Amino acid sequence: MSWALDLILGAHNWYQGVSKIAASTKKTASPLRLGILGAAAINPAAIFDPVSTHPDVIIVGIAARSKSKAEAQIKQYSLTSARAYSSYDDLLSDPTIEAVYVPLPNGLHAEWAIKALQAGKHVLLEKPIASNAQQVRDIRRVSEETGEVALEAFHWRLYPAAHLVKSLVDSGEYGKATEVKAKWELPAGLFAKDDIRFHYDLAGGSCMDLMYVFSATSYYATPTPNLKDAEVEVLEAKARPNKTDPRIDDAMSATYVLRSDSHSTLCKIEADLAAPWLWGLVPKFWTLMPSLSIEMEQATILFPGFAGPWSGHAITVTDKATGKVTKHSQYVDGAQWGQRGARFWTTYRYQLEAFVDKVRAVQAGADVRRLGEMSGPWVSLDESEAVVGIVEKVYEKAGIPLRK
Repeated sequence: MSWALDLILGAHNWYQGVSKIAASTKKTASPLRLGILGAAAINPAAIFDPVSTHPDVIIVGIAARSKSKAEAQIKQYSLTSARAYSSYDDLLSDPTIEAVYVPLPNGLHAEWAIKALQAGKHVLLEKPIASNAQQVRDIRRVSEETGEVALEAFHWRLYPAAHLVKSLVDSGEYGKATEVKAKWELPAGLFAKDDIRFHYDLAGGSCMDLMYVFSATSYYATPTPNLKDAEVEVLEAKARPNKTDPRIDDAMSATYVLRSDSHSTLCKIEADLAAPWLWGLVPKFWTLMPSLSIEMEQATILFPGFAGPWSGHAITVTDKATGKVTKHSQYVDGAQWGQRGARFWTTYRYQLEAFVDKVRAVQAGADVRRLGEMSGPWVSLDESEAVVGIVEKVYEKAGIPLRK
């Protein structure tokens, strides 16, 4: 999957002239010193690229089980300020590192997030934030005890286009949301059969790896993004179990209801890590782009490619009474960012902007428990817990064991 993302990012950066922008970006006198736990394939798109154009962050270290892998990434991406560490613990014990990015396999997220927080590091943690809801509560408890920031990397939630759609839904102009559908299918063969995404002990499965569909449906189905007061009822959930390990859901389709403020919204998700080829011959590469539709009382809102709208998006609103179609797009500024951002910023760049903002606020004395009340977009740990909780209910309904 990372190779496809790298291709899209490469084309985007070439068109936007990002290499020149990165070369001209001047770092502040004391930029946030960031370490990375894992020489993961997602690193170039998710953290190296956004750091290159952020004036207040530098990457100072990468830790890997094999030090040579860390050294190879540092050399390949010319991370001149970074050094390689031979273990995650070695990086966390470095007192000069202020924050860490954690792109480890799903089942290791909570463990190393908590260790990082306890080591006095702020944490940007890849999704899913944890294997289960209890682990999310543990992360929140340790974050509050240590005063360190923890953010789940739902990068799409921090992009202006996502906020535009949210404002359309919440405006009341089209009535209330009655149904939200999100779908993401990846063709079979994209991942090897022994890929970490298919390992139960590493919290694999389509619901875990493609948790974006749950994040999106819940965000638009409820009037508040933290979901803490919403009631969840799973009506139906059907998995396509992995042939080698039936505890793993290669695919999942589910229908559930979110009830909040005396309003109910039907949510439907489809997630597939190994979608069968068309006629058994043609891989469905066209399904690589996720889709999202929102049925309002008076209109239908479509937001294709919601997980990566920086590469291009066309949000459409179709009035049910007149059939009139209105098109929207939002690459910068917006309801939650105000006047901020640039056309070349990816979802990951906006995510880094939000993370650094909150880290700097906490370093200046802000209460880590009140970050969601500050200006600017954020994904609260309440929201992260709620989304994982929905996944757990879906697993229970489908007869799939919960991740440990």
